[in-house]
Amino acid sequence: MSTVFRSTQTAPLARGREFGAVHAAKVRTGIARYRALFERAAKRPFDLEELGAAALAQIRAFAPPLHDEIVGIAEGAEVDVRLVGAINARTEILAYVGASLRGECSTVVQVDAHSARPVAVQTWDWYAEFADQWLTWEIPHPDGHMTTTVTEYGIVGKAGVNGRGLGVHFNILHHERDGATIGLPVHVASRWMLDTCGALDDALRLLASAPVSASSSLTVIASADDSSAAVSVELHPGGPGFVFPDANGLLVHTNHFLAPTAQAGDTEPLQYPDTLLRHDLLTRRLSQRARLSPLQVIGAMNNHFGATTAVCCHPDPAAPESGQYATLATIVLDVAAGRLDALPGGPCGHARLPAHSSAAA
Repeated sequence: MSTVFRSTQTAPLARGREFGAVHAAKVRTGIARYRALFERAAKRPFDLEELGAAALAQIRAFAPPLHDEIVGIAEGAEVDVRLVGAINARTEILAYVGASLRGECSTVVQVDAHSARPVAVQTWDWYAEFADQWLTWEIPHPDGHMTTTVTEYGIVGKAGVNGRGLGVHFNILHHERDGATIGLPVHVASRWMLDTCGALDDALRLLASAPVSASSSLTVIASADDSSAAVSVELHPGGPGFVFPDANGLLVHTNHFLAPTAQAGDTEPLQYPDTLLRHDLLTRRLSQRARLSPLQVIGAMNNHFGATTAVCCHPDPAAPESGQYATLATIVLDVAAGRLDALPGGPCGHARLPAHSSAAA
């Protein structure tokens, strides 16, 4: 079972203080592990507190309530707020210090113009040493709606859903223009979209306005009016690109750019071509299949072709854990119901799901 935490506070500062106090040890551990990762991966000198302060300035300008929430997390956990800012900007800092990262995550979405029940599943791959550093966070708002996100302790969001018919999946991308500065953290952009948007076009406008300095694909899924839709918003420092499902409603995204907007500067395929293999495998397994279920998608993702670079990714047991990737969670969104299932580990552990799970539907 994964950890689920529901905030009882709805004011951002108070909510952050509650979260930080309850999870103080985890927040401190996350900061320490990210500092170690940055130091291990850096190809240039850096000051983590300075970079965290730059991230906080960007967050304050774009999403002031999330800045207040981060301040609260730091106060509750009794840590330097600049360090909480830094872990929220972990993607941006890794780009800034020149880290060589292979892509993470594989996303599959199927939508239907005549059904408000889209299917949306992703694997979340990240460093194995962070396997105990994530949770599902349920975030109530004063107007009664709920944001639910799978995230890391101290980071305000990642993949998730809101109670107004929107969800988002997350895939890191890499572009030659990444890392020149510290821009708006992509994790903050994702959470702020879930908090503030109730329509797909509003979500696309918000994400397109995000002044990012590192690249990611945020696949936004919408359910409304007996129909569903999805768009992968490929954020990068040169502006966004947009990717739509194929004629059968299928949208597969791994870790390379699909829109032509940024393909010329895409650094992923030559360095880590597993992104192409994972995309090809999932597309061939799922194309021409109407009305997929989440369990069928998980079955297609249950594949270890490529070993440590597979869709279902496991560390090499003969090598040190540090620096190796693993599929930390398999995330299933029920956008229509505003729910998600965060299944610990890779798809191979979830061939059979409990009947009550929305992923089994």
